[in-house]
Amino acid sequence: MSRFVGAGKKLMSFLVPKPNVPQTEIQKKIRDLKISTQKAKAGTAKLDQTIFELKNNKPFTFAKSKKKSESNTEKYKSMLDKATEKKADGGRIGRRFGGDTMPKRKTNVQKIKDTFGPKKNLSAKQMKIAKLAGNPNKIDGADFKKLRGRR
Repeated sequence: MSRFVGAGKKLMSFLVPKPNVPQTEIQKKIRDLKISTQKAKAGTAKLDQTIFELKNNKPFTFAKSKKKSESNTEKYKSMLDKATEKKADGGRIGRRFGGDTMPKRKTNVQKIKDTFGPKKNLSAKQMKIAKLAGNPNKIDGADFKKLRGRR
């Protein structure tokens, strides 16, 4: 079994590059030299591309922009704005305490005020039901009996 574990480690060492973390001053200088040579190669490639486009009358790939580039926080904020634009679906959304869009839970005082406070007016549809039998300002059992009998 340990033979296979060793083979797996060997395979992973080829796939995953080791990070370059220098310990001494010389190693740090070598790292900085490698980075600067890579930047120089990139700069010359950009220059060659621009010269080619200039000779062939094509639009520039690496044209200078006078716009302010986005900072990381601005990119993050714009990404958040795009994410919140989408309507959420699935999961526990719409359930009790499922998200920020849910209404706050009523307090006991609010419940008492709703129960014993002034009654709300009936809607047009409710008024039609209430007029069937009995009190036209209140829906009661007689109204529902009358409704069932109409079918």
